[in-house]
Parts: sequence; C-alpha cells; structure tokens
Amino acid sequence: MNKTKKKSKYSRGERAFRSLLILTIVCASLWGVWNILVPKPATADNTPLDAPVPAEPVGLPATAVAHDLPQAEPDGPYTRRENCWTFLLVGMDKGGGNTDSLMLATYDADKQTVGVASIARDTRVDVQRKLKKINAAYAYNGMDGLIEEVGKTFGVPVDYYLRVNIRGFVRLVDAVDGVDFNVPCYMNYDDPEQNLSIHYARGMRHLTGQQALEVCRFRQNNDGSGYGDEGRQETQRGVLTEVFKKVLANPGKVEEYIRIAQENLDTNLSASNMAWFATRAVGFDLENLHMMSMPCEWHNPYMYLNPEATLELVNEYLNPYALPRTMDQLDIVTRK
Repeated sequence: MNKTKKKSKYSRGERAFRSLLILTIVCASLWGVWNILVPKPATADNTPLDAPVPAEPVGLPATAVAHDLPQAEPDGPYTRRENCWTFLLVGMDKGGGNTDSLMLATYDADKQTVGVASIARDTRVDVQRKLKKINAAYAYNGMDGLIEEVGKTFGVPVDYYLRVNIRGFVRLVDAVDGVDFNVPCYMNYDDPEQNLSIHYARGMRHLTGQQALEVCRFRQNNDGSGYGDEGRQETQRGVLTEVFKKVLANPGKVEEYIRIAQENLDTNLSASNMAWFATRAVGFDLENLHMMSMPCEWHNPYMYLNPEATLELVNEYLNPYALPRTMDQLDIVTRK
C-alpha cells in the first residue's frame, strides 16, 4: 500500500529560514558558553599610577578589588582602550636574583598589533634603594615590585607578566628545530663563574636552543670589545622574532609549546586567559609586530632614558589608554 507523503505546512523558504534560525540560536548558545568558560581577560587597575588607592576606599569594603574602584570619566586620561592589554616579559638570569631581560609589550586585539620594547637592565629608576637599576627591582621586592617600577617609570600599567627561565627558552628553540640568525659580530667570551663560553664567527648560521641563548646573552668579548647592552637588546629582539616566526609556522606543535610553558613559565595569566588570547591571535601577521628598545644613553653606572623619545615611543606602541600619555605621567630620571 502506497503511503502518501505528508505535506509540510511550511514552504521551502520558510523551512530554510527556520533551519537558519535554529542554527543561529545554537551558535549563539555555544558562543555564550565559550564566553562563560573562557571570559575576556581583565585589565589592571584603571586608577592613576601616581595616585595610590587608599587601603579602605570610602564606601567600599577593605576587600574590594581594583576593578571595583571608582573609574575615571569616559573622556578622562585613564580610560582604557577596548581589547588592549599590556604584558611584562621577564627573563631570569642564571642565579635567579636579578632579571636578565625585560620587555614591556602591548597587544591590541582589535587592530591585531603588538608593540614590544626592550628595557635596558641598567636603566636608572626613581627608587630609594642603594642599587637604582631597574633589573634589581625583582631581587628587592619580587614580581610585584618589578611591575610597580615598570608601570611607574613608563606610565603604563602592567596587566599580566610572563617570567621564563633560560631552560624554557632553550627548549622552545629546540622544539622548532632551531633558528637561522645572522650573528652580528665576532663573539669570544668566557665566564667560568657562570659556566658561560660564547664563541661564534660573524655571519648567518643555524642556532640550536643553547646556541641561541648564548648569542642572546653576549655583550662583550674577553678583550672588552663588543656592543654592550644596546646591541645585546637588538640581538635578543632579532632572535626572538625568528623564534616567533618558527612557532607560528608550526601550529601542529602546540601541545609541545604548552608543555614547555607549563614547566618553565610563571605567569598570572590563567588557562582561560591564555585560551582567549590564543583564539584572537590566530593568523597574526608578523608585519604588525613592532620590536624596539627604550631610548637611553649610557653614563656609568646607569642607562638614562631619553624623556621625549621615551614618551613618543610609549604613545605610539605601548599606550593602552584612550588619550596620549603626558610627560608628568611618566617617572623618568635624568642626569643631574
């Protein structure tokens, strides 16, 4: 017996519309769940860096957190740009006391741009302690002290920090099968106390993880020649750029990258924070990665920042605020 196929009460166009509507609802629901499980990362306190928050703000309990505090007016100088975060990248020296390398970075997720500025280890900062180099902040006051000094000096609040030890850097370079890098000068340096021996000819060569670390740590030869901290920072930026290229070119190794990070990276980024940033960074164009050094000049025993050039660099590449920073919002020490 032939059964007559039941005719739908909806036309083909109506059925297509209903299917599209259901699909949209499902996608919206999944997106809502994703945003609950992986929320957008928070930013640091929006209050002025040079105006400490009272221990017990009026009208708020003593346990109030930074984002519970009264914020600036929408057109005020401390209004943050949407989807823009700052990071402090910290490399530790072999002894783990002082920081060996410091970089301040800002990521604009809407524009898909990243600005990274190297901070000279010997940068003179406005502090009371005897050793007034910025890389000593960690040894004196830990990560919180270092973050405070960097934020105060450059007028940029630090939202998140990433501290990596040298083993992590070596493993990451080896994970991408090394990098090709043009060694900028002849390197001949030995330091028995640090078990450090750096010997490389000038020119292009393929570097393993350990070799890349040695090239990055070089400042001068045994006879005193070389390029000092400024050249060292330029070399570090060049090596890191090549590492970034290799990492992005090998997304299939993401599980290995995660293992390396888990074992060698200390950060206040949560797993959900990392996942959120990872989804936004997919397809990032390295042409939008801007790496530079904070402008400074050596006068023994410190590196002194150039105030005008530093302010210009901050506003062009690092400023997370809606309005430009002004000179009085930075705390730069100049030579007397």
